Amino acid sequence: MHSSPLVLPAYAEEILRVIAILGGTELARQLTQDNVQARLRRKKRALQLMNRRHDLLMHTGSEQQLLQAACSVAVSVGGYAGAWVTALTPEMGSDEALSIEAMADEDGEAASWLSPAQLFISRYCKGLAERALQHNRSIVIERPNDETLPSGVNQALSALGAEQVVALPLQYADKQYGVMTLYHRQPGMLNVDEMQLLEELADEVSLGIYSRRQKQAETRIQHAVTRIATAVSASNGEAFLHQLTVHMAEALSAEVGFIALLDEQDADFACTLTLYVEGQLQENFAYYLPGVPCHKVMVEQECIVHKDAAIMLPGETNGALSWVNGYVGRRLDNSHGQPMGLIGVMFKEPLADVDIVRNVLQIFAARAASELERQEDENRIRQLAFNDSGTQLPNRAAFMRHLKHVLTDASAPGMALLILDLNHFKEINDTAGHDLGDIVLQEVASRLAASLKDNEYLARLGGDEFVVVCPARDEADVLANARRLCECIEDPFNIYQQSFELTVSVGISLYPRHATTPLDLLKDADIAMYQAKRQKLPVCVFEPWMECEVAEQLQIAKRLSNAITEKQLRLHFQPQVDLRNGKLIGAEALCRWHDEELGVVSPGKFIPIAEDRGMMVALGNWVIEEACRHLAQWHQQGLWLPGQLAINIAADQFEDGDLVRSLLDYCQQFQVEASMLSLEITESGIMVNPEKAIAMTKTLKGKGLGLAIDDFGTGYSSLAYLKRFAADKIKIDISFVRDMLTSDNDRVIVETIIAMATTLGLATIAEGIEHASQAEALLAMGCTQAQGYYFDRPLPADQFAERWLVGAQRL
Repeated sequence: MHSSPLVLPAYAEEILRVIAILGGTELARQLTQDNVQARLRRKKRALQLMNRRHDLLMHTGSEQQLLQAACSVAVSVGGYAGAWVTALTPEMGSDEALSIEAMADEDGEAASWLSPAQLFISRYCKGLAERALQHNRSIVIERPNDETLPSGVNQALSALGAEQVVALPLQYADKQYGVMTLYHRQPGMLNVDEMQLLEELADEVSLGIYSRRQKQAETRIQHAVTRIATAVSASNGEAFLHQLTVHMAEALSAEVGFIALLDEQDADFACTLTLYVEGQLQENFAYYLPGVPCHKVMVEQECIVHKDAAIMLPGETNGALSWVNGYVGRRLDNSHGQPMGLIGVMFKEPLADVDIVRNVLQIFAARAASELERQEDENRIRQLAFNDSGTQLPNRAAFMRHLKHVLTDASAPGMALLILDLNHFKEINDTAGHDLGDIVLQEVASRLAASLKDNEYLARLGGDEFVVVCPARDEADVLANARRLCECIEDPFNIYQQSFELTVSVGISLYPRHATTPLDLLKDADIAMYQAKRQKLPVCVFEPWMECEVAEQLQIAKRLSNAITEKQLRLHFQPQVDLRNGKLIGAEALCRWHDEELGVVSPGKFIPIAEDRGMMVALGNWVIEEACRHLAQWHQQGLWLPGQLAINIAADQFEDGDLVRSLLDYCQQFQVEASMLSLEITESGIMVNPEKAIAMTKTLKGKGLGLAIDDFGTGYSSLAYLKRFAADKIKIDISFVRDMLTSDNDRVIVETIIAMATTLGLATIAEGIEHASQAEALLAMGCTQAQGYYFDRPLPADQFAERWLVGAQRL
């Protein structure tokens, strides 16, 4: 050490400079050597990984075992921190979906290896897999900056320790199977040589998937054909035809398999003898041949439609097979070369291996034709096609044949077609079970048959619908016949010590006044029946304006389905206030819809259509999601809704087994407390199955949700049930509030509801308040909560927040 600065001679400084240069050079050389060694080690491991591909292909059994082995080898031999395979899984009526089929990491290959962070990454990498499949190439993601990642992914990447992710498409012969994803915990581990080896590995795995699926298909076809070839037919042929159709669909991996028989009286009609969709037996139906693929089968012996076959299918399918792409059909000829019918299969996907399908179908066609001809009991075969096994009445196919015959009879007088639909029959099935429901249908059929007059024809269309064809001198005569049919089922049905009361809605169309063809007459009667149900009338005769209304409803239904899918609806919010001080105590979320083609569509129009067409679960789930999203947005803005946000729950949604899970999932997604929501359930909805409703309300209450019984007084609940429902409040229906100051009857009903609720310890809230006098009267009766245009109309979210959540509220 020196007490004064050290002064070096010039030569000493030069020595130090040289030493620094040499040291730097040596360090650079050492680093270069280390990098070369690291690249060599990585390439060696990649080559070792490739050397294991033979074992992957030859020493793994199933496809899942192959995928799992590929992930394991990538980790144990290839040196990757983790690997998984995201496979394409076809779903009925929708696009192919991605699901994780195999996985492995440094710690092992258990199905539970994914931590919460890793699960997040796997979901992110599904998006990466979709991108790799879409662009049909490998994709490498170096750990990017925060702004380039979706929210939360960078945090999950840090928890996983992933610095580099690679997605390798798995495909062979233009067929995509999925994506293999691997990751490193060190940056810059991949180079061009290693990527080339990884892509070769992906090609080998793809080949393994292809070969295994081909072998499975060949085995499946051989097994099914062998079983059919050696099968012993049942004496009546019914079991054999069903068995043959199922095996045929299984052998060809077809979603639809069918055998149809020509109508011996009219070669333009055919009727299915067996029809299976996704392995489920469907009701037989008759259909018109000209213009559909089946007609080409009958003319040319064979018809093949590679894609978009759905638009060519018979109208009688009513869109149930709108997802069909591929179609192959073959004619069934007897030993004399005369056509008896046809056999066919349909596919969700466009046709691929056409030759295999044709050859296999030819084998099944020969066996089916032989069996049909062999059957000695031709009447039994006819009965399969034209008899309803549940009621022993003629079925829809027989009815259509009869109707066509009647209309072609030039001497026939005027004729009426009556469709009878049982009201609330679904409630019997839901509460008493389908077996007892079938017995009720048999009893209904028996009473209707017993009430028929000469020259009247009765058939079952399907479900709880029946149809009657009868002579018609005039409309009054037909209405008298309809009343007779309604009256015959008015008396209770006493079955197994249970009593059931049923009513019926009847729709009527007249020939030739309304239509002159079978399908048009049936359509007009169906429209009239729908009107009878809507207007709660026992009988309704078709009028031309009804068809325009139905056309409008069909257009609304189509646009509404798209609006729900594309999330084009909006929520408005109507304030709920305390009548004592005018302060805000909550709000109700109300669905509104403005369509670019239809304009503003009233909820009074689109909600019933959604109910009729089974859209309420999807619509209701959208409302829950949107309500939670708005609550979260208000919270982010520092705004808080006093009390609870009320959401209407439809009967179908209340019956849905996923309701509780959906509610809690949306609350968790948007970080909204369940106690901030109140579910409004209609009185009639909870009385469909009261015991189930009681259990459901207790479950919902246990999760912290508020519960209100909506439209109270319009249904038929009993006080005994009301005591057991886990409800917080009763909502007084607008129909009682509107006229309570001018109608003594409505005022008494309102007073009774409030008194009953008070006795049960429930709050009451009145809807539809439009005048101060109504608010004052309700408060005097003991009702302290209300909503209506007197306080404010339903408002868009931003207007509601500005008017009611910012600043003071006042009456």
